[in-house]
Amino acid sequence: SMPTDDPFGVVLKAINISVESGEIIAIAGVAGNGQVELFDAISGETLCKVPDMVRLAAVSCGAESITERRRRNAAFVPEERIGHSAIANFALSENVILTHHAVGKKLVRRGLINRSVAEDINQRISKTFDVRKGKPNPNAHSLSGGNLQKFVVGREIARDPNILVINQPTWGVDAGAARLIRQALIDMAQRGAAVLVISQDLDEIFEIADRVAVISRGELSPAYPTPEMSPEKIGLLMAGAHEQTATGMAPGR
Repeated sequence: SMPTDDPFGVVLKAINISVESGEIIAIAGVAGNGQVELFDAISGETLCKVPDMVRLAAVSCGAESITERRRRNAAFVPEERIGHSAIANFALSENVILTHHAVGKKLVRRGLINRSVAEDINQRISKTFDVRKGKPNPNAHSLSGGNLQKFVVGREIARDPNILVINQPTWGVDAGAARLIRQALIDMAQRGAAVLVISQDLDEIFEIADRVAVISRGELSPAYPTPEMSPEKIGLLMAGAHEQTATGMAPGR
C-alpha cells in the first residue's frame, strides 16, 4: 500500500503478489491505473515506509535504494526509454555504466571505471540482441526506438539477474524486435529467473506469461494461470471486477 503526492498519481491499495523462480507473471491493465507507481515501488525509485512491503529473494528491502536492490541481483527496465532507461546524449557504453556500475566487478575497481569493459559489454549486447547502429558506440538518441529498447533490455539481461521487473517491454517496437525481446524473457525464466512483466499488450501477455494479474485503480487482482484467462475475463478485471469497496464488495455487485 502506498499513497501518492502526485495529484495525477494513483494510490496503491493492498497489492499482494509473489513471483517464483522460473516464472513469468504479467500484470495487465489500462495505462494510468497504478503501473508506474507499482514499478517505482518494486524497483526502489520510490521507497516504502515499511521495509517488508517489498521482498527480493526473501529479504525485506522496501527501504533500500535501487542500487542496493540491484546488488541483490535484481534488474529493472522502466517504460520510458529516453530519459529514464537511457540518457540520450550518452554513448551506449556510458549507458551500460548507469546500471552496471554497482554490480559489475570488472567494470568498477577501487572507484575507477574501466571503459573498455563497458565497451565490451556494449558490443556483446549489440551482437546478442541484434542492435542495429551506424557506428560501434553511438549516442543513445541516434538509435531507433526498437533498437534502443533491445539495447536497454539486453543491458539488464546481460547481468544475468535472478529477478527482472520490466514495464511495457515491447511498447512502440517493430514485430522483429518484439519477438526477440519476448523470447529473451522466456529464456530468462527457463534459466530460473523470476520475471515480472507489466504490459498493456494482451497478445504479448498470452504469449509469454505463466500467470496473469490485472491492475485497476491501484488494486491488483489475484494472479490466475494464463490458460484460465481470456480477453473477456481480463476486460472485466480491467473494469474493476476485483476491486473492493468500503463494504468489501466489488463495484456493481
